[in-house]
Amino acid sequence: MNRLWFGLLCLIGLGGVSSKSYAQETTTYSRPQASIPEPVYVLNSTIIINGLLQELNPQEITSVEVYKGPGSPEAPTAAPHLKNLSPAGALNITSSKRVRSRSFAQVGRRLGLRGPLIFALNGHTLTSQDAAALRIAPSAIGQVHILRPTPEAPETRVDIWLTLSPKSESSHHPPGSIFIR
Repeated sequence: MNRLWFGLLCLIGLGGVSSKSYAQETTTYSRPQASIPEPVYVLNSTIIINGLLQELNPQEITSVEVYKGPGSPEAPTAAPHLKNLSPAGALNITSSKRVRSRSFAQVGRRLGLRGPLIFALNGHTLTSQDAAALRIAPSAIGQVHILRPTPEAPETRVDIWLTLSPKSESSHHPPGSIFIR
């Protein structure tokens, strides 16, 4: 009797494994809509390098320009595509180092997207001119969220969340330390 039940359970299990299931396509995602209070790091005014900042050799850096946003005093001298890049501002690093990068259009093609695309960085929508002028290093991309077109928004939105820079170790206590009050 036990062999019969065991055989029946095995057949049911094998039948369940071979069945197909299809996932539903999501239209929203759970990423918070608040902007990340970290500036966007740009190499030579064109390549977003948030994930590569630690790989830059300080001897190769010739200058660093800080743009705090559209209302800052340095905004008139900023490159047009860097003025509204992020609400937290941008750091433009000039260096002789070369970095592998892709245009935003190439990112869209690699994702298999067609039609009109709107790109956003960390929830902040880029203009089409900014997306055309900028490139992004693959290691700078932390997450990509795609919002398909709806009747209200006929374009596909590609929301790219940049990798965060690693936090410096400011704690003097080793991990796992227990504090008692």
